[in-house]
Amino acid sequence: MRLCPNVKDQFTRNDGKTWDIQTNVLGERIISEKSETANLWLIGDSMAMGYGLPSKETQAYYLKSKYNLETRVIAVDAIGTNGILKLLKETLASTKKEDHPKQIYWIWNPSDFIDDTVEKTGLKHFLYPIHFSLTRISYLYRYLLPSPPTNVYTSYGDPILYPQNHITYNNLKKFFTDPSLPQSKISVLFSWGMSREGIPDTKDPNYTLAKTFFQIQGVKTIDLRQRTEGLFKEQKQVYIPNDGHPGPALAELFADAIAKAFLNLP
Repeated sequence: MRLCPNVKDQFTRNDGKTWDIQTNVLGERIISEKSETANLWLIGDSMAMGYGLPSKETQAYYLKSKYNLETRVIAVDAIGTNGILKLLKETLASTKKEDHPKQIYWIWNPSDFIDDTVEKTGLKHFLYPIHFSLTRISYLYRYLLPSPPTNVYTSYGDPILYPQNHITYNNLKKFFTDPSLPQSKISVLFSWGMSREGIPDTKDPNYTLAKTFFQIQGVKTIDLRQRTEGLFKEQKQVYIPNDGHPGPALAELFADAIAKAFLNLP
């Protein structure tokens, strides 16, 4: 699954503000038509893609404008762990060896615990675009749909602690043991998601368990939870209103942390 290639469009968010998105021929989000070789790759789902953010508020923009770092954004919204693995492997395989990244940063969040359970394979992979379109345009279709699993990431549930035998942990083990990936180059970043109350979801226990899991797997982690709480106390726009995706302040925090790690800054 990739974004549609060669797109330049605008959309309206739930808070009434517009955001633009531009993609290249590969279906990767870009911040300008000028393309340069990037040895820093950003992977993940909607959080890495910058869903809902104007181009000039994305992680890639801050990395370029503040640190002059070109970033290749290999991310698609609503994609699960296996989808990210497949996308990264395909991109590595189709990229010349000399253009492979020096470092890869994955913005991870517990929404994968839901995305992984509904990831579409086989016939469902082809039917899902139809289902997605109907959920956007048909109230009757949405009304007839069964209720999804209760969880904070569906906007009306409370966070639950997922067991270590959950499919996401199995998929993550698969990801971090895949011999075709440059495992030593991969780092995982994470921060607090937004709760139903619009504040950092510090009650969600999955971040701590996931961090321990990553450490056991030998994965480098960048934990931005405490700094995110600080930004929220400073009344920065940490989340997109009525949405929950990272706002410009959190996107800039991700960019600063990536640049610090990539450039070995103090």
